[in-house]
Amino acid sequence: MKAIKIICASVIWSLWITSLFAQGWYPQTSGTNSLLMDVHFSDPHTGWIVGITNTILHTTDGGDNWNPQNPPPSVNYYSVYFTDDLTGHAVGATVGGSGRIRHTTDGGGTWEPVSINDGYSLWSVFFINDTMGWIAGGREYGFNIDPIRTIHHTNDGGYTWSLQLYQYDSLPLHDVHFINEQTGCAVGEHGIIFWTTDGGNNWAEQTSGTGQHLWGIRLLDEYNAWAAGVQGTILHTTDAGLTWIPQNADTSYGFRKVIFPDASNGWISGGDNDAGIVLHTSDSGTTWETQYTGASQALMSVYFTDADTGWAVGNIGTIMHTTNGGTGIIEDAVTAADNVHIGSTISNGPFNLSERGTFKIFDIAGREVHNLNPASGIYFIEVEGTIKRKVIKVR
Repeated sequence: MKAIKIICASVIWSLWITSLFAQGWYPQTSGTNSLLMDVHFSDPHTGWIVGITNTILHTTDGGDNWNPQNPPPSVNYYSVYFTDDLTGHAVGATVGGSGRIRHTTDGGGTWEPVSINDGYSLWSVFFINDTMGWIAGGREYGFNIDPIRTIHHTNDGGYTWSLQLYQYDSLPLHDVHFINEQTGCAVGEHGIIFWTTDGGNNWAEQTSGTGQHLWGIRLLDEYNAWAAGVQGTILHTTDAGLTWIPQNADTSYGFRKVIFPDASNGWISGGDNDAGIVLHTSDSGTTWETQYTGASQALMSVYFTDADTGWAVGNIGTIMHTTNGGTGIIEDAVTAADNVHIGSTISNGPFNLSERGTFKIFDIAGREVHNLNPASGIYFIEVEGTIKRKVIKVR
């Protein structure tokens, strides 16, 4: 294999190369260690991320800089949705599990509480237009506490919410999505799926064929939808949910959110305690391929504004970003560990580092590393002038 000269300080840094090379995803700096639960962009530059312990982050430059916002305290936020650059909602629950809604009309400069008669967690919020929106949630089993399942609806842009679905002694819902004002779907624990064709006035429970918890749902049209959940669960329907067909993901990773920015391209976020992955399809779900992002823990949510530009978020403040659809991630056929000598050569790998110029090293949070004796962990080598990054692991 070709030995590639690296121009830098004459310091030797021995590393173990992982078996993965991430050329499509790279980290952005969040400025927090909180568990990040959801991400949403109103355009390729303007976006928000929400997480536990009162976390809401905002960017106006595609995530180069993420700035904390200051919503009312004592809320774990699970979902966020904006209908334009200024108007949005964040939903979640207090530590005790009482549902909370926050509404902004100035891009998150101020977040106002919205009254809701719900003592249960609010897991997902979605708007089909400026006025019509839905929230899925509920309460899990607890000590001497029975579960509850809920769906709330608004017709006035989120200023008031009413119950469309309330079921006692029923497991909660985790995600809701509509393809138009009439047709929508909600999914939840133990394979629960509900479908509506009248804007949520009536919700019909469907047979999913699985008992696994479902965390994500996305409709492509009035008949086609994709659902994802734990233990590698992916379900697909082409008949408005009358039948749900399991898809072979060939993995036991847990899956969370599903996003399709167009009819062909889709992504599912997921992973486990050791790796954050994203599944990608470019043929409307006929085949799915795994994109190893370089994240060290599961990715809770993913959002794409188009087929190229996307973000995925997860634990310890992880934000991963791609500008090429996450493609270019390949598996290295080499199984033996190789030493990388910075200041000398890299003598292994399909990752083509330039023979000219300099390179930079980043940690998993996106911070540039200047000390060539770093702590153990996952790092990235990036050649200046290219978005390609090589995943390396220091042990």
